[in-house]
Amino acid sequence: MYLEGDDLLTIGAYFLVAGTYISAIGATMKPDDNNFNKKLIRDGNGIQAVGNSLQGFGRISLAEGNEEAGNLYGIVGSFTQAGGNSINTAANNFEIQDPSVSVSGFNSLGSTIQSMGAALEAAGVANGENNILSKLEALGYTLISLSAILDAIGILIEDEISIQKRLLLAAGGWGEFIGAALGAYVIIQAAEETV
Repeated sequence: MYLEGDDLLTIGAYFLVAGTYISAIGATMKPDDNNFNKKLIRDGNGIQAVGNSLQGFGRISLAEGNEEAGNLYGIVGSFTQAGGNSINTAANNFEIQDPSVSVSGFNSLGSTIQSMGAALEAAGVANGENNILSKLEALGYTLISLSAILDAIGILIEDEISIQKRLLLAAGGWGEFIGAALGAYVIIQAAEETV
């Protein structure tokens, strides 16, 4: 079975929505001794990395023979987000085993890289077609970018139960979920139009 670019984008979008949802639940939960919240965040970021990678490959497939700058931004943005999510996954795994300030910094770096990737992807989509759906998709990726920065800031707060940390992580997690849902909606609509 061979998947076309649109198929990879759609499957990746489903993975992103699922991953951001799982991470958002983990970011909203109160920390406990079992680190269940961090395990959810870790697993959600891993699922997001798979989704972003699938979208990157889908964008490469769709860009073949079409060398626009927007395509390049979208491709690089997808893979950059996947890298940021992979760093978050590894860092959360380390934090579960042995929490430290340096691991928190590594985790925050992952969210910052994810933010940069989402911003690139938003720029790529914005440089493409100029219609309401592409503007909505660019808005979704912009929301992911801004939310990942909130997440990066929240991670750096050392007190696990402080209200500031909990609010930043929850806002970042649910903002990423809403952004992923907007992007998925547009990708699914576009795929249905081409059928």
